[in-house]
Amino acid sequence: MLLFATTTAHAALPPMGMLAPFAILLLCIALMPLFAAHFWEHHYPKVAVALGLVTAAYYAFVQHDWHPLQHAAHEYVSFMALVGSLFVISGGINIRVKGEATPLINTFYLLIGAVLANFIGTTGASMLLIRPWIQMNKFRITGFHIVFFIFVVSNVGGCLTPIGDPPLFLGFLRGVSFFWVLQHCWQAWALALALLLGAFFIFDTRNFSRVPKEVRDEETAHEDWYFRGLLNVYGWAS
Repeated sequence: MLLFATTTAHAALPPMGMLAPFAILLLCIALMPLFAAHFWEHHYPKVAVALGLVTAAYYAFVQHDWHPLQHAAHEYVSFMALVGSLFVISGGINIRVKGEATPLINTFYLLIGAVLANFIGTTGASMLLIRPWIQMNKFRITGFHIVFFIFVVSNVGGCLTPIGDPPLFLGFLRGVSFFWVLQHCWQAWALALALLLGAFFIFDTRNFSRVPKEVRDEETAHEDWYFRGLLNVYGWAS
């Protein structure tokens, strides 16, 4: 009986060649913006849909099995509902901060964003914190500020809960415990975060030292604290 079940399970698996559409899409995402940016900007949705239809056609017309497609559609709708709601709610909140963004303050800010990403998602945390991040560093903003924000808040930070990381949410939909990653991987998360924040602090300290104090004082002289979008916070709570 076990041998029969194993044989049936292997027979139901698609051939290795069906990985090609996914691999092609990943290569396009990585390479097309570099080598054919204009084409990719205008035709990315068409390419993605065409490659998706290849896989859908295999299950529909070769396997004659619609269940994987229905299951994938259910996961996609659930995933988009989560990410879309976090995007909309966070996008309606506007925070302005006051004061000089020293390297220590910036590092602590990224740490808060990394922790917060596990509660409101990397999408929600990025939408909420990117505007004050740019505003508080406006007198010396550089590319590495944005890159490290993406690394810490938009990616690594939310890797402990299904809310924070989209692949973990898909695993949660398939029955993985909500707190499994938090229980088993928090040490790796903390190490990766410490390395990123340490590297950022070094880069930011060098950047901070190059800006005259007179410029920093002038940029922060007329700033003030405010928080707009309290109604959206109620949306999170509900």
